[in-house]
Amino acid sequence: MKRFIVFIWFGLFISFLYGAALSFDDMRERIAYDPLGSLASLDSLETDSAYSSYQIDYLRALSYHTQSQYYMSVYYVRRAFEAKGLQRDTVLLPYAYTLWAKSSIMSFQLKEAAKVIAAGKSYALKCHNLGLQASMLQLEGDLYRKMGILPKSYECVTEAVALLSGARTQEDYLLLSDSMGYLMFYYITDGQLQKAWEVGQRREEVLAAWEKCLTEDTHVLDRQKGFFYSKMAYLAYKLKKGGLSEAYLSKFYATNFSKTQRGMLEINNYLLKVGRYEEVLRHNEAYLGLVSEADSLNLMRLRTLEQSSQAYRALGDYVHAYLAMLQVHQISQQMATNRERSQIFQLADVTEAVARQYRLEKADYELKVQRYVISALLVVTLVLLVLFGGLWRTLRVIRRKNRKMAELVLQLDNQRSEIQSVESELEWKEEEREGKDTDEQLFFRFDWQVKEQKLYLNYQLGRDDYAQLMGVDRNRFAAIVKKFTSNNLSTYLNDLRLEHSVTLFREHPDWSINKVAEESALPRISTFYRLFKDKYGISPNSFRKTLS
Repeated sequence: MKRFIVFIWFGLFISFLYGAALSFDDMRERIAYDPLGSLASLDSLETDSAYSSYQIDYLRALSYHTQSQYYMSVYYVRRAFEAKGLQRDTVLLPYAYTLWAKSSIMSFQLKEAAKVIAAGKSYALKCHNLGLQASMLQLEGDLYRKMGILPKSYECVTEAVALLSGARTQEDYLLLSDSMGYLMFYYITDGQLQKAWEVGQRREEVLAAWEKCLTEDTHVLDRQKGFFYSKMAYLAYKLKKGGLSEAYLSKFYATNFSKTQRGMLEINNYLLKVGRYEEVLRHNEAYLGLVSEADSLNLMRLRTLEQSSQAYRALGDYVHAYLAMLQVHQISQQMATNRERSQIFQLADVTEAVARQYRLEKADYELKVQRYVISALLVVTLVLLVLFGGLWRTLRVIRRKNRKMAELVLQLDNQRSEIQSVESELEWKEEEREGKDTDEQLFFRFDWQVKEQKLYLNYQLGRDDYAQLMGVDRNRFAAIVKKFTSNNLSTYLNDLRLEHSVTLFREHPDWSINKVAEESALPRISTFYRLFKDKYGISPNSFRKTLS
């Protein structure tokens, strides 16, 4: 035990030294590939005061953003801005503006996103930061898209691409590639695949030019290539571009990005199209096993569940397909609730530019949405009332039917008791005195003995034992039972057991159905339910409730 504790402390000490040894840029690079593990290292770094508080908060925000936990990302990047020092850090500040705006948009905090974008654009113009200006334009386009203003979203992203068209540095190439990726995504989402393909061809030239001037930090380019090749493989397949889809797929798998969790999810759209459903499920199961369900607005989790449902449905596993879509529905409802709240309470405070141009359109849109929602609620309410009325009537009919069936069962049980105690014994004894040896005499004697001694409750007795009781061979025994019961021995015994169960229900209303079944020699509850319903037309549970 002591050795184990020493080993654990030694491992933690080594991890601490490793985390402390990493530079700020190294930590950012590590977060891209191991966001979850980086959080633990950040705790150690904060304790050791290796970085300032705003740097720690920014790195935490970046880690949560990489894991698609956007609310947590907004919380920590906001803390970074509130701390001292970030406003003077001209290197980190543009990244912080971009991260804050992006996380706010992804978590549907549109009011906050609009304010951050306005502040970021103002800072970019003041410092002549072309890259930050392009990033803010790109995110402004994403904001408009979230608000449903699609033409404006295309306008912003196209402006960002044009602004960066003279890219010379690695940072400029990254932003240009990223903006073109956004534009491709918009076109794909809106079904304009040919335009997305044309943007992709231009983006491929940008990536090639970027690679020529690249000297270090290749993982950023690798990540951009991974996203690009996955989209081009999908577009080539949809546009029937011959073997280009497989060529781009091979290029995708040649990247390091393809081996990451995000990369595996990124290629799923293409894999679904070409029918490689098992690979899609493997990728998604690995991701869903890591993501926290507490982050209800995780859009990547929502998309992953939708892809899993498609794959399960294609493989014929409709149960798992349904369960996946049920989770999608629950998440979508919560997202819709948050989105409506954002639209109602945040519109008045959106940046002045957005307010001046789109206030009237947005108000009109909200009124229409409210009218549609109210109309839909009225229709749903009416439908529910109709369904409830029908259900209530059906339940009344079922209860009435159950009462009648229970009364009939009780009448039959009373008649059976009377017949069993008087008529059966008298008949076969009378025939015995007359010296008859007929089939009828044999059966009535046998029937009286079975009922009188409750032999039907004895599991040990078999067909030969019952034939010996009647005093005939197996064949004649089967013929006699068939003649006087119209059934075989098993059905005859089960009928007696069911009659006995009715008696037990009456005499022991406090017994459970399982106990009644066991005491009636029908221990398998499913068999007992089936036989009871077939014989009496009512389930044992309903019969017992009616009796009470």
